Amino acid sequence: MPDENVNKWKQHGQVYFWRYVENTRNYPGWHLTADKTFCDGFADLTDRMLNAPYNSQKSLTVALPTKEVLRVPNNHGGLAGWKAPKLLILKHQKDNVSKYYSLLEEIENTVILGLSRRNLEELKECVSEIPHGKGDYSIEIGDTVLWFWWLI
Repeated sequence: MPDENVNKWKQHGQVYFWRYVENTRNYPGWHLTADKTFCDGFADLTDRMLNAPYNSQKSLTVALPTKEVLRVPNNHGGLAGWKAPKLLILKHQKDNVSKYYSLLEEIENTVILGLSRRNLEELKECVSEIPHGKGDYSIEIGDTVLWFWWLI
């Protein structure tokens, strides 16, 4: 059953979400950064999802990473090949999952990120640190890692 409060949430700001197709040994997994507007709104979205009585999900529009965004991790001087989805679907799983449940699945131009309460809270904390210049660390999501970077 969809949650009305989650459905009412509207995305503001930019979120950048990508993976490298070159030098994946040193830059494995997925990478995320966002502007302050998005980060502030994301805290509200995750609070709504955590307080929803049922499983919930929200589609987020992903912006293509700019040269400035790619210069922060500096893979091949910011010139390494990358791939970004158009959509990131955030799913909060409440029913019949372990507190460590996490899933990251790529399907065509969409990435599905499924998280338990514990992992959604961790994601919320990581995203909230981006505007404060925190980054260059990762968390495990399913069989991969998700890196966080600051914006210049």
